[in-house]
Amino acid sequence: MLESSTSAEPFFIRILSRPLHSIPAKRKKFMMSDSPLKEDAALDALIVWADKNEISHALFPRNKVELLALTHLSLRRCKLTEIPESIGYLRQLTLLDLDKNQLTELPESMGQLSRLTTLYLMDNQLIALPESIGNLEQLTDLSLGRNKLTTLPESMVNLQQLSVLSLWKNQFKEIPACIGQLSHLTELFLGWNQLTELPEFIGNLTQLIELSLGSNQLTELPAFIGDLTQLTELSLWCNQLTELPESIGNLNQLMSLSVVDNQLVKLPLSFTKLTALRNLNLTGNAMQSLPDELNHLRDFTEL
Repeated sequence: MLESSTSAEPFFIRILSRPLHSIPAKRKKFMMSDSPLKEDAALDALIVWADKNEISHALFPRNKVELLALTHLSLRRCKLTEIPESIGYLRQLTLLDLDKNQLTELPESMGQLSRLTTLYLMDNQLIALPESIGNLEQLTDLSLGRNKLTTLPESMVNLQQLSVLSLWKNQFKEIPACIGQLSHLTELFLGWNQLTELPEFIGNLTQLIELSLGSNQLTELPAFIGDLTQLTELSLWCNQLTELPESIGNLNQLMSLSVVDNQLVKLPLSFTKLTALRNLNLTGNAMQSLPDELNHLRDFTEL
């Protein structure tokens, strides 16, 4: 009599009989191969791309050894519409300048450029950033002005060395939450967006020296603005502010304040504490003069 045992089934039958949900899905994370053959083919592809886009040899060398040794690559105003995945092989890059092109997206392989400290992407047509940008943990300066961004990848919380973040003239209706965790930011540019309020986490960015919020739709400046005691420059022009909080007097390092074209009728008396202030622009508001208590500001105030 023959014995019946599932253990005797051929291996491939047992695999096929497993429920589909028990078979692990493939991870989609992009990884560059370290194979010399793959690297050589990738560099060939980069050179073909450079030739196709008529990038000069001075900007982009065709010698593969020189390519692999590049630390600075500036391709601004090259009319580029795409960046190839093979860019991820240029792992010595510390600066990549792609300003003023026609890019609508970036490849996931950008995340392989782990030595980057400076990335310029201003004046393109980007609508999103790859999640892999969070791998650029050495990044200190990220310029994304004049694009079409509405949000940022959550992975950007990993950019803990980031000091300068430029997001002006995009399409943000709210400030992405990941920004609140970038505790080393010293300069944050958010002008020319569609912001209606400042989230409380902005008060956590206590290293900020410059904060630009001009040309938005802000109706209120929250009291926590007074927590940003390192600020030397604050731009609030072209909003809908009717008053400033008393806490603004805590900004004892503030040297320049622009509140042009708002709806202010008076200033808080805490302005007397702003002893470092040297430039105050209040034009386009409903104020005709400064109160006597703020006489010391008149020499450098525009009304």
